[in-house]
Amino acid sequence: MIDKQNRVLLSFLGDISFNDEYVTLFNRGEDPFSEIKHFLRESDFVIGNLECVAKGDEGEFMLREPRLKTEVNTLHYLNNLNIKLVTLAHNHIYDNLFDGYKKTTVFLDQNKIFRIGAGYTAEEARKPLIVEMNNIRFGFFNYVSQDTNPILPENSPVSLNMLKKEVIIEDLKQNRNLDYLILLLHWGGIMEYGLYPHFNQCKLARNLIDEGADMIIGHHSHTLQPYEKYKQKYIFYSLGNFCFANIIYDNRVKKVDYNKFSESVIVQVYFEKDHYHIDLIPIANRKLRIRTELKIINKLKRRNFMFKILFAAKPLWYLYYFFHRFVYPVIFQLGRKEERSIMQRLVQLNQQKIKNLFSK
Repeated sequence: MIDKQNRVLLSFLGDISFNDEYVTLFNRGEDPFSEIKHFLRESDFVIGNLECVAKGDEGEFMLREPRLKTEVNTLHYLNNLNIKLVTLAHNHIYDNLFDGYKKTTVFLDQNKIFRIGAGYTAEEARKPLIVEMNNIRFGFFNYVSQDTNPILPENSPVSLNMLKKEVIIEDLKQNRNLDYLILLLHWGGIMEYGLYPHFNQCKLARNLIDEGADMIIGHHSHTLQPYEKYKQKYIFYSLGNFCFANIIYDNRVKKVDYNKFSESVIVQVYFEKDHYHIDLIPIANRKLRIRTELKIINKLKRRNFMFKILFAAKPLWYLYYFFHRFVYPVIFQLGRKEERSIMQRLVQLNQQKIKNLFSK
């Protein structure tokens, strides 16, 4: 029998965005998470990537698009989901300028929800969260990679904890006295929307495990990517979207591709003093309602199998990479329904691809 006094159940969620239509649902008093929140109520600690910050009174950061925003009151969904820690090291942190960031952090602090990865100083942004639960000590570390395009203005009053290998290794070394060191990474911009991580992510992840990390949880791709067990420790390259609505900005609507971006898992991890094991709860976004969907587990198993093949034969991975970067975007644009002509969309897409080619 497991001694519950020396066991901790943590739950990890993917990208959380209470944008636009979720504001409407909240104002109506609707709960789009009613079918899954009992899983989270059983957890000692729930962690998620808060991708969308509150709307401020100073406007939006126009150098970014698309931009995400929610209302402060809608952030109460975090309490509904029993979330205790959010990560803020991501590329949308300054979408609503300093006032939006401040309103968000004030709400989090007032509701006793821990936050890491961003701060008013570089020191605050880098500071991990260290907590002890049931005699087990945890360290949570949050970083964002440059290729996710985390734009901040010059002399920004907000700092982000950037993903630099040498910094992470130093942070791991300084906290070796803890029982578990958990890395929460917003990364893989070059493979955004891809079903598989970049080759270099895998090498980095394994190296960070070698350096002392006990678990890696990834975000940003908006897709559910494979996971692997390396040296008895788990690496989740991307959990996909926990919740996301169509994005409204500049009088435009950027529709979420629910065929590709609606599936995720809740990673539940049972920690004991000297080992841990996982359980996966498959979930899907169906008309903004989050519900369990068992077939996602079989999809993930097939994806894990293909992941092993791709990374055992590098030429196959490069073939997938070419399809993802240059073929799929054209197919996606041709299939969208917009006021712009197909030619206009392809021209803009081509310009963006050329820009990305030299910037990443």
